[in-house]
Amino acid sequence: MKDRLNILGVRPSRRQFLQAASLFSLGCLAGGCLDNPNTLNFYNWSLYIGPNTVKEFEQASGIHVNYEMCSSADVMFAKLKIGTEGYDLIVTPDYMLRRLIRQNLVQRLPKPVPGERLYERLRHPPWDPNQEWSIPYLWGTVGIAYLKDQVVPAPDSWKALFDGKYGRSVTMLDEKRDTLGAALISQGFSGNSVNPEELQKAKQALLAQKEWVRRYTSDFVDDLIRHETTLALAWSGDLHQAASDPTVGYAVPKEGSFLFVDNMAIPRSAPHPDAAMKFILYYMQPEVAAGVTNGCGYANPIEASEKFVRPEILADPLTYPSKETMERLVFQEDLGAGEKLWDQIWEEVKR
Repeated sequence: MKDRLNILGVRPSRRQFLQAASLFSLGCLAGGCLDNPNTLNFYNWSLYIGPNTVKEFEQASGIHVNYEMCSSADVMFAKLKIGTEGYDLIVTPDYMLRRLIRQNLVQRLPKPVPGERLYERLRHPPWDPNQEWSIPYLWGTVGIAYLKDQVVPAPDSWKALFDGKYGRSVTMLDEKRDTLGAALISQGFSGNSVNPEELQKAKQALLAQKEWVRRYTSDFVDDLIRHETTLALAWSGDLHQAASDPTVGYAVPKEGSFLFVDNMAIPRSAPHPDAAMKFILYYMQPEVAAGVTNGCGYANPIEASEKFVRPEILADPLTYPSKETMERLVFQEDLGAGEKLWDQIWEEVKR
């Protein structure tokens, strides 16, 4: 297992899978992380943070941070659902947060947050309108990454991922909400649909597409850089990894897509909720939030942070989309009882 701080210098990815995460958790619990009040056990996507954020928080607060890496939202939910203890602060997608709140797996924030610092669209999000349970952490878009020298003209529709024009050189995200959501939109439906007939049509589209899919993966950037993939369902911020390759482009399809927001929340069983709250308030300082954006390439929710974000990132539509693009983006909604059918279809697609 890499050292907690050493890993922060590695190229970031929103969902890089690290099998050692569970071993870290066991070691942390055995090592007494639950007993020390000046401890924060932070469960987040791997490298989804600034290179100095943890170290500088530790210096400013005197609180020691144990940073554990999460492989997927479903794994996070499952851990909390079965009663895994020890986590003080988690980063969770917007749609998953609703489930966590509904099932009493997170607690209300112990102190009010300065919500006026947030961008207006994020001040009263549908999953937590009054910021009682969470605060936005980072946000981005879902779209199509492509090789500019091979895909001409640039893709402007989700159908580009499904028409087989470029042979077996497509990668799809290994996340059901994004991949099945994109298939729904490609068929003319809402990306949050729970209608069985619409979901069946999306499933058929994905099954037919498998002939052209190299693999389902959350680590799609390396495939693009090696030119092993021509088209990829992608998260916007991860494309900053490909900045050295001018042939890699990104587009949000004309049919619309998702604006995803990952949020910080405190598990119900958190042993150090006050330490978690201190980190949340620390993060909401514009300079701190900007440091995370500068480090990982995803936009943060603090409007005043823009003056501290590197100019090339602030001007990059990958991180800060245009107003026209923002108008075509929707949040991923809680599926409620429809989650079971989504899970069933995703399992059938992945076989």
